[in-house]
Amino acid sequence: MNTEKGAYQLFRRIGNVEWIRYGFFGVLTSALNIGLFHILSKQLDYRTANLITLIVVKLTAYVCNKLFVFKSHCPDIKTLIKEVLRYVLWRLVTMGMDYFGLILLVDGLHFVKTPAKVLVTGLVIVVNYFTGKLCVFKKHNRTLNEW
Repeated sequence: MNTEKGAYQLFRRIGNVEWIRYGFFGVLTSALNIGLFHILSKQLDYRTANLITLIVVKLTAYVCNKLFVFKSHCPDIKTLIKEVLRYVLWRLVTMGMDYFGLILLVDGLHFVKTPAKVLVTGLVIVVNYFTGKLCVFKKHNRTLNEW
């Protein structure tokens, strides 16, 4: 079997370049998310630490997703404002999932804080990818075949 052909087939099975970029930047922002939360939660109430962490991470993720993952280019300021508003709306939804999910796991189900944060972060990563791709960083005429 040709090594080059085998590598191409493996790449096609794993996903497209966008998926790989999302994975790479997702790992970086998740590490920031969990690391900053872990550090801040030693000094602050875990809910406050989580809120601060979420704001920092969501701003960082916007830049990474816009520039490197979805490579979104807005032709004018009106389009950029709409994109930012869509981002804020959807990230508020996932921030709520993260924030209240962590409280549920820690206070309701008595999980340890940092492992609970890791669990919630995993769920949020999946939701963020799909909302980012389908709702925020829109490309004209995108079809399901582009996944």
